[in-house]
Amino acid sequence: MSDRLDKGEKSDESSTNVDAYYSCDDCGQGFKSRQELKEHESSQH
Repeated sequence: MSDRLDKGEKSDESSTNVDAYYSCDDCGQGFKSRQELKEHESSQH
């Protein structure tokens, strides 16, 4: 099991989460990076 991780392979669960995004708690708008979310929150809310 650890051999697979040492080769840099990802589990199915983590590979399906590649397109995860950060969403604003106030309006629900989604962003690809945490930085974009922080900028949105500081300028919009």
